[in-house]
Amino acid sequence: MLRSFGSALATLVVLLVLVVAGGRTDDEPKRGRDLIMQQKLGSAQKVLEGLAIKDFNMIEKHADELGILSKRAEWLVLKTPEYTRHSDDFRRNAETMSRMAKEKNLDGAALAYVQLTMSCVNCHKYVREVRIARLDQ
Repeated sequence: MLRSFGSALATLVVLLVLVVAGGRTDDEPKRGRDLIMQQKLGSAQKVLEGLAIKDFNMIEKHADELGILSKRAEWLVLKTPEYTRHSDDFRRNAETMSRMAKEKNLDGAALAYVQLTMSCVNCHKYVREVRIARLDQ
């Protein structure tokens, strides 16, 4: 009886490992998006901190990180012209923020930060609306 329990347990462990390893592919894109959104939020918070303490190096570094994040494959959630426009707006605002930090222009960097934040809000709103519309169909 103990031997059959051990054999069943070993089989269960092997199956569990296979399910976990095999199951990752379905959730992998979502986890990648979740991670990139967390990184985006962290970098945006660091930009805001840099703006608050007038640390141009911090603003530039994290604005550049935001631009880099927006070019990663996990960033691409939808393949639509509208989504592309939102992503382009985000990148352009991150680049402007970085440039303003290099020029030591706090007001310009702050304005680019507000515009970048609005591009995030507008894009997330758009993605939610598209997903709801797809569920309705």
